[in-house]
Amino acid sequence: MSTLITPSRQICTFCYIGNKVLYDAIEACRDLPVRFDVEFRPFALICATSPHVDKKPSRREYLAHKFGQHHSEAKLKVAYEMAQKAGLEMAEDGIICRPNLAHRLAVKAYQVGGQDMQREFNDLIFRAAFAEGRDISDFNFLVETTAQIGLMNKEKASEFLRSTECQDCVDKMIDAAKANQVNGVPFIIIDGKWALNGVQPKECYIQIFRKLALPPPEPLAPPPRSCNDRRASIGSPALSVQ
Repeated sequence: MSTLITPSRQICTFCYIGNKVLYDAIEACRDLPVRFDVEFRPFALICATSPHVDKKPSRREYLAHKFGQHHSEAKLKVAYEMAQKAGLEMAEDGIICRPNLAHRLAVKAYQVGGQDMQREFNDLIFRAAFAEGRDISDFNFLVETTAQIGLMNKEKASEFLRSTECQDCVDKMIDAAKANQVNGVPFIIIDGKWALNGVQPKECYIQIFRKLALPPPEPLAPPPRSCNDRRASIGSPALSVQ
């Protein structure tokens, strides 16, 4: 089983696209002797004190405020073309909001139902944000979505959203990603060894997955050790959050 950790944001257009491309690549590799556990992890770029985001601006308004009208239109054009190529719907506009409640629910979904439940939840959130242009921070919408996937009933969902459950886990995941030099999303960490930044072509993922499916090479016989051989092994830092 190979682990794919994907720091992501549910209001990020390129995360919406990258999520679809990744799962399309996994589907294309079902004939390979390798299986994947995909875990979405929250990531934050919006400043916690940004008053502009608190007003829940439209996506076009937010991008124009951040990049200027000309550059924002160019970015949107690229995003629409990429979404269309990936077979995704994109509404003319959407709402920029703080996705923290949705992040907490995504973490809870993985804890309760593993990658399948988390994927179902995220698919609904991404579709609402980009294909339907909805506010994914809306309390009632999140309660309905949580009940729809069977994570918990509406009463329990309301209690969860009013609490701080999973908030500490969300914060630790965001801090861990930044500590491991994740400065933008989408981002994918494969088996804790390899990393891909940005939306990659489906063929890129397939090529990597085919390599993962290959049997490990035969180990080489170690050279004779001398009495002065003091080499130490080098390990990579772990990204997981316990």
